[in-house]
Amino acid sequence: MDPLRIVVRVAFAYAVLLVLMRLAGKRAVKQASPFDFTVALVLGDLVDDLVWAEVNASAFVAATGMLLFVHTAFDLLRYRAGLRR
Repeated sequence: MDPLRIVVRVAFAYAVLLVLMRLAGKRAVKQASPFDFTVALVLGDLVDDLVWAEVNASAFVAATGMLLFVHTAFDLLRYRAGLRR
């Protein structure tokens, strides 16, 4: 795989993750829970798959968006139930 394609894929992944994480409301590591850490690991694997062209960009955006949507929905439910610190 050509290095320029890798650079473009990394920049794309960074931009998508930056936007989605901001939309999810995560601003600092100190706001993170153990579940947030698990989601970060999954996101890391998704980025790896995108960088090495194991998945196309649209699949990356769809998977990342859905993962962060579900994660944010569960955070909201936990907050409303009083389970958030």
